[in-house]
Amino acid sequence: MPNSLHKDSSENDFIIKNKTTVIYALKAITFFILVGFLDFYILPNSKTTDVITHYAVRTVGGKNGTEPQKVSYHYYTKKGFTFSTVKKYIEENDIQLEYSLLFKSVTKVKSTNNDYTNNLSSSLSINGIQFYFCCVLLLSIAISLKILLSKKAFTENAFYNIICFNFFMVFICLYMTYLY
Repeated sequence: MPNSLHKDSSENDFIIKNKTTVIYALKAITFFILVGFLDFYILPNSKTTDVITHYAVRTVGGKNGTEPQKVSYHYYTKKGFTFSTVKKYIEENDIQLEYSLLFKSVTKVKSTNNDYTNNLSSSLSINGIQFYFCCVLLLSIAISLKILLSKKAFTENAFYNIICFNFFMVFICLYMTYLY
């Protein structure tokens, strides 16, 4: 009986064998997210002029006889850039873009008459959902690393929760990158 109590309250062999691998994986994920933020917000941007070739309207609702509501406009340009704006339609086709150095994410959009930068919702812009998912993932990784690096023992269930939640959030972030 004392062995089963000891086994529940301390780390088992599975945790001991895989703990360092999970720690390195979480550190690598943190590094890539921070490189994305660094690229989007700190590194210098490149400028170009481009032409919007087509766009798609993203809507929600429209069930049970209600009108669908416009959430955003997703634009495609002649030079291959894609970006979204929140509920703001860009009327001019000729635009000036600023894009990030590494990942070519659109960081600023201007036309001859308007500046649409504050309405951007794609990539890691503050209006985009990917920004918030990455922040939640970074917070989760910070808490997970604190638990994994602490001297206190934790259960196998807690170890699986750390792995599953963090990698689920990685999947969500990658899926949001694909969508937006």
